[in-house]
Amino acid sequence: MNERTSLEVIAGYLSERLRDPLLRLLNVIGSEVTEIRLYLGQPVALIYPDKNVFLTENSLSASSNNAAAVRCSADDIRRTIDAVTHFSFHSHISEFRQGFFIVGNGIRAGISGVYNSDGIITEVTGICFRISRCVVGCAEGIAPLIESGGLLICGGVNSGKTTLLRDISRILGRRRKVALIDERGEIAAVSGGQVGNDVGVLTNVLSGCPRHIGIISAIRSLSPDYIICDEIADDSDTEAMLAGAGCGVIFIATVHADCMAALRRRPFAEKLLSAGLFTHAVFLAGASAVGQIRSVEEL
Repeated sequence: MNERTSLEVIAGYLSERLRDPLLRLLNVIGSEVTEIRLYLGQPVALIYPDKNVFLTENSLSASSNNAAAVRCSADDIRRTIDAVTHFSFHSHISEFRQGFFIVGNGIRAGISGVYNSDGIITEVTGICFRISRCVVGCAEGIAPLIESGGLLICGGVNSGKTTLLRDISRILGRRRKVALIDERGEIAAVSGGQVGNDVGVLTNVLSGCPRHIGIISAIRSLSPDYIICDEIADDSDTEAMLAGAGCGVIFIATVHADCMAALRRRPFAEKLLSAGLFTHAVFLAGASAVGQIRSVEEL
């Protein structure tokens, strides 16, 4: 595991002008912050489950209009991108095309800006550092559901779906063969070939590949009992999962949906439910109660 905190990791990529106040305020910021957002010309924003605050030289402010707020300049954006890419734009074309980088500790640095005609962001105007967080034991209460078949974890943005999925992988991977398809690198936090988070001793991690490709690769070569993947979203995922189910693989996955009606309105999800891939759906409470389970539906 990386001994630096996630905030310290993020600070290491920032320009000195942004880094210094962030490091001064580490104790004030605390461990509940979920995102640090840089917008060109705007104050540096820190996002919590229940509030948004803004960085000043010596404190955090509830107001974006605070005259002391540290505002992000074009030079700050450029220096941060230089650090994230190790000064090599051309070595990271795929990241500029997909719109995010994984920078360590499972932190995803999402970028916004101007795309060129090849679908590559060439002018970055915003960077969002999203912090990955392990909560060991948070899935113990629903672990028995896994024994009865596939499990679908449902919730909105920042409701804790990935955190719950990570702990399920840890629990399940202690005793069963698991393939973890970690497309965005947030679950296992693979860096330099090393898995940064405990996702189970019997878990094979496929990091950085599209879900459907990872699923098919795992089926062909890893003989998993379970395949775990985050944020299924389209027909390519559906077809790969149906192929895996036909080979006897059990799936545990997450999806954006805050209730059963919303889940069934998504055609790819309805197809998977109709095919019987999942025996239970877990619905999370939402961003104001991260990781808390609101209800469990038997399917």
